[in-house]
Amino acid sequence: MSGTARNEIASPAFAAPPAATPLAYDVAAIVALSLAVCMFHLGSFGLWEPDEARYAEIAREMLQSGNILVPHLNYVAYVEKPPLLYWLTTLSFWIFGVSEFAARLPVALSAIAGILATYLFALRAFGRRHAILAAAILATTPLYALMAQVLTTDMTLTALVTIATFALYLHWQEGGRWCWIAYVAMGLAVMTKGPVGAALPILSMLIWLALKRELRGAVAKFRTIPGLLLTTLIAAPWFVMMTMREPGFADFYFIGEHIRRAFETDYSHSEAFYFYLPVLAIGLLPWTLLVPLLTWREAARKPARSFCLVAAGVTVIAFSCASAKLIPYILPAVPPLAVLIADGLVACAWPSAESRAARRPPDSRILVESGPMLALLGIGVIVAAIAAPQFRTPYVMAARPALYAIGAILLAGGVVTTSMFVARRTAAGLGAIVVTLALALIAGGWARLETEPMRSYAALSRAIAEKAPDADIICYHRYVQSLPFYNRKRVVLLGGRTELDFGSHLDPDAREWFMNNDDQMFRRWEQPGPVVIVLDAIDLARMRERFGEFDVIAVEGKKRAIIRRERISRREPITLN
Repeated sequence: MSGTARNEIASPAFAAPPAATPLAYDVAAIVALSLAVCMFHLGSFGLWEPDEARYAEIAREMLQSGNILVPHLNYVAYVEKPPLLYWLTTLSFWIFGVSEFAARLPVALSAIAGILATYLFALRAFGRRHAILAAAILATTPLYALMAQVLTTDMTLTALVTIATFALYLHWQEGGRWCWIAYVAMGLAVMTKGPVGAALPILSMLIWLALKRELRGAVAKFRTIPGLLLTTLIAAPWFVMMTMREPGFADFYFIGEHIRRAFETDYSHSEAFYFYLPVLAIGLLPWTLLVPLLTWREAARKPARSFCLVAAGVTVIAFSCASAKLIPYILPAVPPLAVLIADGLVACAWPSAESRAARRPPDSRILVESGPMLALLGIGVIVAAIAAPQFRTPYVMAARPALYAIGAILLAGGVVTTSMFVARRTAAGLGAIVVTLALALIAGGWARLETEPMRSYAALSRAIAEKAPDADIICYHRYVQSLPFYNRKRVVLLGGRTELDFGSHLDPDAREWFMNNDDQMFRRWEQPGPVVIVLDAIDLARMRERFGEFDVIAVEGKKRAIIRRERISRREPITLN
């Protein structure tokens, strides 16, 4: 039996003709892979500071108050982001109860939706092999898989931008109703993170049409006027109502959160122009190791390839030009990059009949070398685990056991992958890469459990809720986002108001909940009733004498939670951590 025949029998999903296996099997396999990567340990670790705890608390307050129009954080208006993610999280809380799992579930489902959208686009624009491989690459990309389990707006925005961008292309290719899907997705994307949700798909399509000299007639072809009206009808009402209801919203949101954030280097998260290039190179490992060796020139010409290149380039350039930069911002570039990598791999594995590569065996040099690359990457991870005490950051030491597991998985997977390609079992080799990466990402979930104390104050917040459930809580000089979520109550803040500043100026009870100096805190400390103060250990040491007799009821990282000793009604003595 020939190598090609063995390959087709072993891995029909990659190698068989498109009609041989029902597409439902492909979708089921992709969903299973996505669920394994995106949902494993989803609710097993506390909410990370600051974003996860912040967004979860906003949704919890929506559920508690019934006010879904104006997002509130610590019971004051918080208008930095539109409310779609909060609404989805509130719905999840209503169905499943308030928990870490329910908080992250909408984000994980958004990631799966983005993977399925990438599969559908590649299926219609390239073919079945491209579609399966593109979806598998996206699901096993570390940056994408990690953000699928982090409660922020970026993954939901990415899923909707992916749907809109790919739907615009499919409308250009096929016509029909694809453009309406794009306009709905853009409206929802704007409701997730603002105008960027519509700007990225529109700009990508405009630039691509300009390069193809097809701008003339595009307004009619894409039903632009009624389409943008639909997008506006979805997104505009909330912004109009907020402008009418909350004084200063328009200036704060449109000027501050968009214009100033984009152009003022000292406004927020300033980084170098090239910041996202290493982020993508590392975030897409190990797939990026294969990119320099891929042979696109020998692949059949397809307009979808150039479109994906434009879509990814627009995102990278747009966010690189903005002054404010954070790693998750670049996520919308990952799905089109996954399609491009899949296209290059398919060109190597199954070259078209008219290409020069078709005269060579299908396991070209890039496929043979992918196994050793995986193995070397695994060895590198193991070496990093061995040298963990030498790293300045404590995260490597905390994640050491998980690093050993990840390294062993990559090393073993590299051996299996190499054997598959040497035997010319091309599809089985690609499948081995995907399975190896999925297992490594699942093992990486244990690292998040180990590093939780360094990124979360969930344990501290739970301890306060258990040991002093009736106490008022004061945050000293830094707002701990987890406290209101896990204690189900508003907390007092002493010091900088940061993201609470806008809402605090609209709050009629601001004097009661926002303190300006230590004297105010100590006056409240001496008043009747239990009070818990959460502060840094260095501040506690500095003011220890002034606090008098107290108990430390929770310790996490540099934070301490203290309460006056006689104010705890329990028979057992408090155990100091």
